[in-house]
Amino acid sequence: MSETLLSVGILSADLGRLAEELARLEDAGADWIHLDVMDGCFAPPILGDAALFKAVRKYTELPIDVHLMVKDPERKVAQFEGADWITIHAEAGAHLHRAIAEAKRTGARTGVALNPGTHLSGAIGVISEVDMVLLLAVDPGFAGTRFTPAVLGKAVKLREKFAELGIEGVKVGIDGGINLDNAARAGALADVVVSGSAVFKGDGPGKNIQAFKAAFGRKNKEE
Repeated sequence: MSETLLSVGILSADLGRLAEELARLEDAGADWIHLDVMDGCFAPPILGDAALFKAVRKYTELPIDVHLMVKDPERKVAQFEGADWITIHAEAGAHLHRAIAEAKRTGARTGVALNPGTHLSGAIGVISEVDMVLLLAVDPGFAGTRFTPAVLGKAVKLREKFAELGIEGVKVGIDGGINLDNAARAGALADVVVSGSAVFKGDGPGKNIQAFKAAFGRKNKEE
């Protein structure tokens, strides 16, 4: 497994100072920018949209990781052309293969996301079509939900399934409720860890991102 990457949830930033916040994340060493998009149907809030994506794309060259928590995603992926990654929920509609194909047409690498209660079979059916499986440790759209430790066992089983099927090169991501208390456990099993509020709290991204990387076993920039 390659070193674990930190994808920072931009919705936890001060969006009124978006350019400044993105510059702070770049300076602090964030690996990716994670944009949650929720439509109020698949996930309860309405947050993130194509306009915010375009603004983020304008102000950063970091890879942008768009996480679509929307109903019928195949109708919406074209709005996010220019994203480096587009991840689609296995539970979000009846046409998962079509949604993934539409995401690929934008030029993005693709992922399939699974809610905490969704069996791994929801990803295995499309595993040859995607570049990442994103395991959620919280139900999407419910702010403040605590990290579900069972996701760690799920990640272990997913890697065992990869080995059984001879699958290589597909990343494992973990997203939801991740902070510095559980970052090491998540980072030991994931290629990509997503965190938002924990990056911006307290001392802010400058110190928190380096603390996350230390938890992942990565060296800080000054070392």
